[in-house]
Amino acid sequence: MAAGTMATAAGAAVILYYVWLRKSEVKTDGVGSEEDEDLSKSSRSVKRRIVRRPAQAPATWLEAIATISETLRFTYSETLGKWPIGDLAFGINYLMRRQGNFEVASVYAGDNCVELKGEEIKKELNNLLRLLTLCRLFSKKPFPVFLDSAGYSEEDALLHKPKAGLMKPAFTIIRDENSKCFLLLIRGTHSIKDTLTAATGAVVPFHHSVLHDGGVSNLVLGYAHCGMVAAARWIAKLTAPCLLKAIAQYPDYEVKIVGHSLGGGTAALLTYILREHKEFAASTTCFTFAPAACMTWDLAESGKHFITTIINGSDLVPTFSAASVDDLRTEVTASSWLNDLRDQVERTKVLNVVYRSATALGSRLPSMATAKASVAGAGALLRPVSSSTKVLKMLLKLL
Repeated sequence: MAAGTMATAAGAAVILYYVWLRKSEVKTDGVGSEEDEDLSKSSRSVKRRIVRRPAQAPATWLEAIATISETLRFTYSETLGKWPIGDLAFGINYLMRRQGNFEVASVYAGDNCVELKGEEIKKELNNLLRLLTLCRLFSKKPFPVFLDSAGYSEEDALLHKPKAGLMKPAFTIIRDENSKCFLLLIRGTHSIKDTLTAATGAVVPFHHSVLHDGGVSNLVLGYAHCGMVAAARWIAKLTAPCLLKAIAQYPDYEVKIVGHSLGGGTAALLTYILREHKEFAASTTCFTFAPAACMTWDLAESGKHFITTIINGSDLVPTFSAASVDDLRTEVTASSWLNDLRDQVERTKVLNVVYRSATALGSRLPSMATAKASVAGAGALLRPVSSSTKVLKMLLKLL
């Protein structure tokens, strides 16, 4: 009995101290304007996403476990940690409907747009179609079948990593005699390890040195996707010696880095890394299909002369980023989606019957009636709570 009383008293003291601490913080920070508060919240959100440790593929089991732990923590903080389950479900549905009805021409088209036509354009489109076909075959088919379907022999495969690891996507280097180039194909998301690489979406510093006539002409500063940066650095480490040897043997060949989805984002970052070496600066280009959003705007602009990106309409993957998620969350929390959902349920005959039956059943059962009376409203279960509310609930649960 005495132990229980002491525990209760200690818990109450902790709660009082926490409330006092929060009040003192509010008084100290309450001088600034609402604009400053929003700015500080935004900066705190960015800081939480930035990872200070080097973005490298794990070399040991301990590093892999640590990476997976950080990835799960980051994924939770960006989903259920910020979004109530109702908002999250509605947000995904809302985004899919909005992207499906979104017309790209309404944003990017204008009076100064020029229709592309002619034999040169057809030739370029056929070349892009072939690269896309190679990506699909490499992602879907066993490697021997891929070589046979694409018209290559085993001698044309200079390097091949068939199995993906954490931050280590599958890739291959193919010598293409017809186009006189070395194709470095990077596979997109194909396994759980690839999914974990894509989910490692924390932000890391990523800078690009633009080489001009053998010297550094410009340094572009920016940030990029942690998992893809680590994957690009891992591939660069493995492929650079092989490509240098191949270029020395075939000096008139070019290097083309090609990827789709996760492989597309990794391919773009890998191109930046390789082009910082003078041996690859002039001969290396990149073609990405529906690449995942992976870098800040200044970096993307600096690579538009050697990176070609192909996106199908308003594809969700290339337009889905941390910034777009924050904008989506603002839209969802500001909308009256709960009322819209209730109206939609009432308009749907089957759901309306289920909803009314559950309501009638709840009013007749004492336990449900008591639970219903103790809740202010259905919306309260789905609204986000502050960090202080979460802590107080945890302390009360411990008591």
